[in-house]
Amino acid sequence: MDKWCVGDFTIERVIEFEAPVLDPYVLFPDATKEAIDTHRHWLEPGLLDPETGMLILAFHSFVIRTPRHIILVDTCGGNDKNRPDRARYHMNRWPYLDNLSASGVRPEDVDFVLCTHLHVDHVGWNTRLLDGRWTPTFPNARYLFGRREWEFWQAEFKDSGSIESHHYEDSILPVVEAGQAVFVENDHAIEDGLWLSPTPGHTPGQVCLHLSSGGREAVMTGDLMHHAVQCAEPDWSTCFCSDPALSRRTRRSFLDRYAETDTLVLPAHFPTPSGGRIVRGGDAWRFVFEGGGGGGR
Repeated sequence: MDKWCVGDFTIERVIEFEAPVLDPYVLFPDATKEAIDTHRHWLEPGLLDPETGMLILAFHSFVIRTPRHIILVDTCGGNDKNRPDRARYHMNRWPYLDNLSASGVRPEDVDFVLCTHLHVDHVGWNTRLLDGRWTPTFPNARYLFGRREWEFWQAEFKDSGSIESHHYEDSILPVVEAGQAVFVENDHAIEDGLWLSPTPGHTPGQVCLHLSSGGREAVMTGDLMHHAVQCAEPDWSTCFCSDPALSRRTRRSFLDRYAETDTLVLPAHFPTPSGGRIVRGGDAWRFVFEGGGGGGR
């Protein structure tokens, strides 16, 4: 399990699964074979599987321990979820809670759950199936949902024929009905040294979480970037981005801001070891993984 220290805060990664899962030309509609071939020497084998040609992605949460709280960031896809149109998330039996327990955290220990946005793979473990009902997995937690994000997707979810309605019904609405949801602004501060900032484009209300303690800095980026190739190709937005042009602008601004700094960057889907730093690389950037494994440019 990957672990980092940021001053008085500790961060651990809790994995749901990690595998070659997406064709680069599907995930990135603007990708070309020529560009992928240019980067292949550093993408393979840690970030691009040479046998299948698929991008390697991780699905994980981050557990933050502060002197006051335990915060869980993003909750992956979940178990027992009916996702007939999305096989990757359909009726899974992942050992996620066992992995969380291995980090020393029980569900009842979590004080806050932050969903950086409300896509299916960031809300799944918000709930679990108990006695035939979807029940909040973290019974003592306040679940932080961005108000802008909630308002946008609430309107989308009203279309009962939408694929999105499945995870609204089993992973978001039960939290709201249990009275555990807190709708926050996109600059909300959880406590001293932990605050949100808006990073729209992938979804209208996506946020990053910033950590600052003891002169150290870190930022959890959600899906601002799905894959390290987007540092080298920052104009490649994903097929899942609601506003690809805004996503590009947000990503470029982020990369420019944090390049050549000591800020630890923790994206939601970068494979082991997941975290690292941004450096400049020619007319773009590259991601340097911290702690070995993975890859860089």
